[in-house]
Amino acid sequence: MSYHHCKLIASGVARLHGDLLLVQQYYPGDPLPSWGLPGGQVEPGEELLAGLQRELLEETGLNLVGTPTIAFVLQVLRKTEEGIQEWLACHFACEVADQISPQDPDGLVLSAHWVEEQAALEHLGTDSGYDCEPLRRWLCGEAAGKLGQMWTVFEVKRRKSASIIGIDHS
Repeated sequence: MSYHHCKLIASGVARLHGDLLLVQQYYPGDPLPSWGLPGGQVEPGEELLAGLQRELLEETGLNLVGTPTIAFVLQVLRKTEEGIQEWLACHFACEVADQISPQDPDGLVLSAHWVEEQAALEHLGTDSGYDCEPLRRWLCGEAAGKLGQMWTVFEVKRRKSASIIGIDHS
């Protein structure tokens, strides 16, 4: 079995008056820009919530208000010729403040917008690499209370399967 690193991702799920905060980004090699939740890789030695704050500020210009709570976690496993790639994406319910003004040092974020929740899910659904089901379930309140959601997504030749694991946080 080959060794692999797990990359830690912090992502914000910010809601405001029925809208969801999204970023539109363009990755080199992709045919079109895509939509996503604001967030990105936590730097080595960086605390998870500090990474979330940094990514939100870079991608949207907005600051965290209060203490975020975990919404759901995605474990993404991708088989490649080099071995298994793995990401652990922690999605946090959070409140944000200030004016939208992306300052992405990577130059990938084209814009950030508050988008009506159903339209946001439709935008996110256009990306074949993004599974909207965990977010959809969280938005519907299925992860309310002490029971959170942990999803594992296996990507093999662009096909995905997912499983739900209940996690008791008590």
